[in-house]
Amino acid sequence: MSENWIRVSIFTTPDGIEPLYGALLSYGFESVEICDEGDFFKFLEENKSKWDYVDDDVITSKKEPTHLNVFLRENTNGKEQIAVLNSCLENLKKTDIGIDLGSLEVQFADVGEDSWFEKWKKYYKPLEIGKNILVVPKWIDDPPTNRKILKINPGMLFGTGSHNTTRLCMEFLENTVKRGDCVADIGCGSGILSILSLVLGAEFASAVDIDPAAVHIAYENASYNGIGKENYFVTSGNILEEAPFANTPADRLYDIVVANIVADVIIPLSAIVPKYMKPNALFLTSGIINHRFDDCVAAFKENGFNILEARQDGEWHAVLSERK
Repeated sequence: MSENWIRVSIFTTPDGIEPLYGALLSYGFESVEICDEGDFFKFLEENKSKWDYVDDDVITSKKEPTHLNVFLRENTNGKEQIAVLNSCLENLKKTDIGIDLGSLEVQFADVGEDSWFEKWKKYYKPLEIGKNILVVPKWIDDPPTNRKILKINPGMLFGTGSHNTTRLCMEFLENTVKRGDCVADIGCGSGILSILSLVLGAEFASAVDIDPAAVHIAYENASYNGIGKENYFVTSGNILEEAPFANTPADRLYDIVVANIVADVIIPLSAIVPKYMKPNALFLTSGIINHRFDDCVAAFKENGFNILEARQDGEWHAVLSERK
């Protein structure tokens, strides 16, 4: 059953897209659509021979000023997130980053999940990750390939493999997951990282997200890959404040714990997560923006982790560390 959503449009400038997007992610807003009028019309100018193939409705919709859309559920939690969003924007306005962010004006609209998502299906295509992974939307037939196929219905939750932070994690997992491993995914979103671990040969994976909707979506995505609940457990809860794995099939020690969240969660998590890990287990983290990288590395070292490798993609970092 589809549900209603609130679309929050935040108006900015082309230069303001990246810092605004980073600020939204750091506050936990992950269902974000970027609408950059400048890039769209530049594409049309450079591809005049293809104009006949661009739908008039699409051109009309792109004539709006540059903005980012954030999608919130139309329920109590969504309304609470609006207050968090306002705080995010107020803090951004007070921060001198030397970039014209525009008005940061906010507009609201009600949208249905079906109408929103159907329009975006055409933009999700099979995506190659690393050397051996191919992410395929569930509505597309599996293409001929020697890569390991991961079927995903992105839905309205973060985790399609297209964002820098998710891609960095997937590339690390490709090189670290061993057959028979147990993997925990903290802040799982669509479940893409834990499900990938099972596709790569892990024996068992668990996942947790603060959003209860993640449970159904992650199990659904697992089913597209032939993965059942005997090998996969998903729950909701705040692992910083409670013990969501207690007295469940996920109540065990892990070979790999992955957390693709934000630095403000990763830092306190680094003090908690060792109790879920085997000796010499791996802690894979991403979602770390440039200016928080040193803070995260310091927290890892303080909490008994050896840094094995760090990778960067744009403003984002992923860190692979080992429990001592």
